[in-house]
Amino acid sequence: MIRRPALLALAAVLGMWLWQFATVHFNYGGNWTALFCTAPDWPRPAFLASENIYTFPGSLGYDGQMYHFIAHDPWMTRGAVAAMDDPALRYRRILVPALAWTVALGRDSAIHAAYFSVILGFTFLGVYWLARAMLIQGRHPAWGLMFVLMPATLVSMDRMTVDVALAALTVGFVLNCDSMWKVLPILACAALTRETGLLLTAGYGLFLLSRRRFADVVWAAASALPAIFWYVYVIRHTPPERLEGISSLIPLAGWIERVAHPAVYPLPRLQALVAVELDYVALAGVALMLGHAAWFAWARRWNARAAAIYVFAAAVVFIGSQSVWQDAFSYGRVVTPLMILLAAEDIRPSRGFAPVVLIDARIGLNFLKQIIGVASHLIK
Repeated sequence: MIRRPALLALAAVLGMWLWQFATVHFNYGGNWTALFCTAPDWPRPAFLASENIYTFPGSLGYDGQMYHFIAHDPWMTRGAVAAMDDPALRYRRILVPALAWTVALGRDSAIHAAYFSVILGFTFLGVYWLARAMLIQGRHPAWGLMFVLMPATLVSMDRMTVDVALAALTVGFVLNCDSMWKVLPILACAALTRETGLLLTAGYGLFLLSRRRFADVVWAAASALPAIFWYVYVIRHTPPERLEGISSLIPLAGWIERVAHPAVYPLPRLQALVAVELDYVALAGVALMLGHAAWFAWARRWNARAAAIYVFAAAVVFIGSQSVWQDAFSYGRVVTPLMILLAAEDIRPSRGFAPVVLIDARIGLNFLKQIIGVASHLIK
């Protein structure tokens, strides 16, 4: 039972690494730091002065550049805080950078390889756990490979964001939520990965409350303590967080705003039209997910996974920030845990994974230039 999921996970990791190797080799001159997606004019801490960091002209960079800084300076003692856009927010998401620093034994020269290894490691866990969950539910373990196609996985593979870790931990929650002592460390790690990981804890706590398992509720709440202690530490060592209107009191306000006001792309007319149409396809994928969650609620589906589904769905409904809804790379990462929970709870995998295909259609467009670059070199 364990062998097939492990082999599938190894194949997935090998495939991801081969893609990264190909795009770095052919598109970025062999410079692996391109995966951090760093802006050319972004301030750099002094400890990066000797690194040949690949930059993207005209770009503002992406989240991965911030987590790269944190991996070199997880305890905020070397100046990374001063070089970040919102250090209080970024440093809360410590798990992946701290693991990279630990794997590298704190050596700057080993941070890059360690960081890439951590991303691949969580991909392995995600595929392995999802394949095992499929087997337990009587499905083919090859469905576990769908983890590689999750938006959070694809974006983390391409831009070194931390979201693949929360996606993998969500699968771990699905697999282990019937065992209190197995799920507690997963919840603790999820909260340290990014703050939305606390939604898993909230959903699990609601389920336990409904079963009057009050002692277990206390244990579930205690799983958030490491994150709370870390958040307090971050608050004391960083400037005040830039408070942006993430949530909205109007349901679906952010989603509706995005539908009503499509993005304007500085592309040739036909390419811009394709991008906008695929934006609508991806947004339809989000709507399908929310409808799927509402159907579970209508059917009165209730277990630990369903409770987490309702909490995540409610959170998505009330996200109002246009920085989240600006593109599929952004909101696709945020909704991936809900996507995983829905797919794992549905008895028909093809229906459960349908939103993945819709959102990936838009995400894939962002990979097109890289794909063309790799293909053009291979066919020469």
